[in-house]
Amino acid sequence: MRKIVRLLLIIGTIFGVLIGTALAQEGGRFYHESGHTLDSRFVEFFDSHGGLEIWGYPISKSFIDSSSGRIVQYMLNGRFEYHPAPPGGEPFVTPSLLGEFLGGWGTPVEAGQLPVGPDSGCRYYPESQHYVCHAFLAFYEAHGGPAQFGYPISEFGIENGRIVQYFQGFRLDWHPDALDGRTVQVAPLGRIHFERSGFDPDLLRPDPPDERIQYRVLELHLSTSVWQPVMGSSGEQQLYVVVRDQNFRPVQDVVVTARVLLADELRTVVMPATDENGIAQRPLAFTEQPAGTFVLIEYTAVFGELISVARDSFRIWW
Repeated sequence: MRKIVRLLLIIGTIFGVLIGTALAQEGGRFYHESGHTLDSRFVEFFDSHGGLEIWGYPISKSFIDSSSGRIVQYMLNGRFEYHPAPPGGEPFVTPSLLGEFLGGWGTPVEAGQLPVGPDSGCRYYPESQHYVCHAFLAFYEAHGGPAQFGYPISEFGIENGRIVQYFQGFRLDWHPDALDGRTVQVAPLGRIHFERSGFDPDLLRPDPPDERIQYRVLELHLSTSVWQPVMGSSGEQQLYVVVRDQNFRPVQDVVVTARVLLADELRTVVMPATDENGIAQRPLAFTEQPAGTFVLIEYTAVFGELISVARDSFRIWW
């Protein structure tokens, strides 16, 4: 019986995906940057609620979510839901409350509970009993406030080494080292929620683009590692870099330079261009480094006009 139920669920999901995808493309908007077409039912809502700056590019096909029965489509930073027309009404679109799904509501804070004054750069939202402060507040209010993001559902906190704050529909992240000056950015909760929901990964497969349109790399994301986190005073380390684009696809032919700060010298290492998997690696030989030294590595990746920087390190232990 369980096998039959499971089979029916799989068939239903596939059928829903096919229906949603078939209905989505006519009149939609294709983005060559991500290789996906924004469902025509979501275009007006997307344009009138922040566009690319808030939502990012579409990263999935539209499909029927079997848990709700609604047609949905994932953007990098969020998800759209299509609601058929109610009796006597018109169909409408709503964003999924991914901030609530992924962050949850934090412990409420009473007004005045935190030591902030009227000129502190903070604002209290009694509707959800949380503060928004400083750069987050400036970005939040400049881009629509509660009407766009929902109310704050937590105070700011540290997540994976970064300052973040959750709102009903979104999360804002603090990027003090952003080279383009975008210190406050909308987090990619759409991608995170899709991955955690267990949907078919084929939904992320790009649509075939028009032959006249070429895919473009707009961002470089670096992941770095070393073969051994601790080593002796002399040896050969292996440096690894993985480069992916705005859609987390590997980027080939990226030029990567590593500046390595040893105890007695600053060495520049030019790594081979990244391969078809976006990977570059190179050995680093060194001798007679004092025990306790942290060897610092700064990677700079260059691809056309795009530049990205990442840092790593290892320790000389004995």
